[in-house]
Amino acid sequence: MDALRGYLTVNPIITNRDAENMGIGRHILSDLASQGVIERIRPGVYQKTGEIIDDFILISSNSSRIVFSCQTALYLHNLSDRTPNTFCISVPQGYNASHIKKRYENLQVRYVKKELHPVGATKIETPLGNTVQVYDMERTICDIILYREKIDKQIFTDGVTRYFKRADKDLRTLIKYSRKFNMEDEIRRYMEVLL
Repeated sequence: MDALRGYLTVNPIITNRDAENMGIGRHILSDLASQGVIERIRPGVYQKTGEIIDDFILISSNSSRIVFSCQTALYLHNLSDRTPNTFCISVPQGYNASHIKKRYENLQVRYVKKELHPVGATKIETPLGNTVQVYDMERTICDIILYREKIDKQIFTDGVTRYFKRADKDLRTLIKYSRKFNMEDEIRRYMEVLL
């Protein structure tokens, strides 16, 4: 039980899998939920009672292959002021995301070639202080330029403009990624205009 309490002080959410990895049976989580110590958010996922639900954690809690991308990544990197009403995630091609799509109506899933999926994946803190996987700023800029026809024009323009004004931008990495995605000329055009 001490291991579980310690886990919950660091992580707001615990899954059946997390508990089993600590040697705690699913029935104990169920018992703790009955006692009001933790609350069941959905099958196999629990949180400390009274915690504010972090949608970012809920969406990504059952898979390490979920990476927040596009408009959602812009928001997490402070390249957009607009809180996402639709969460955009990227998963490797072949990944079965139907279980996530069923639970979240406001979810946009992008399937990425397996070899390109990990490019630029990093961790970031959500507004509620939890850590999730997200594409770094440079990968995000490549993605929104690739998918610009499907992104709100204001969010797109604001994101690209803010990125090029940032002191912590990494133009070498941006060019490196642009080569992987066969869009170097396009990225260089944006650099000429915005730098």
